[in-house]
Amino acid sequence: MSDFDKIIVIDVNECVQCEGCIAECPHDALDIGAGGYLFCIESLCTRCGACIEICPVLAISFDDED
Repeated sequence: MSDFDKIIVIDVNECVQCEGCIAECPHDALDIGAGGYLFCIESLCTRCGACIEICPVLAISFDDED
């Protein structure tokens, strides 16, 4: 399984909106939507894991795409 078979999962109930992941993402693949929730732009995400490593509450993870 390659990294591109994985999707980024964001637990919006755990996210504290510190925006550290947005600042850390080298591909600008994360943003805050109109509803105030963090989301991932899958087409920009390279699954590098930088957002997962920086998240202080472990609200971001990988999951298999199936």
